[in-house]
Amino acid sequence: MKKRLVIAALAILLCVALLGACGSTPLEEAIIGRWQCEDTTQPHVFLCTLVFDANGRFSDADGDPGNFTIDGDTLTLEFDDFFLAIEATVQIRGNRLTVEGELLGEEFRIILTRQ
Repeated sequence: MKKRLVIAALAILLCVALLGACGSTPLEEAIIGRWQCEDTTQPHVFLCTLVFDANGRFSDADGDPGNFTIDGDTLTLEFDDFFLAIEATVQIRGNRLTVEGELLGEEFRIILTRQ
């Protein structure tokens, strides 16, 4: 009887663990692709097109490439050709990417959609 209870408890724990693991896609995978702003009147219009690849590379609207990393909900963009790194909080819901942060002393919030 004890053996059956232990097996049943382990089966329940395994089901709970599998359901939790299947419920969401890691941000590192979900961000891969091309994202475009609907509002291109943003002060930081170069961020209105972002293309992320699976190798940790990105490019912006001007075609400037760089590396990106994600730690939790923090996205860091490090450009190849100039000493500009942008750290921002990101959130993906459906096909909408929200990027919020500060650049050159100015706060920004950009909403992009997957293309």
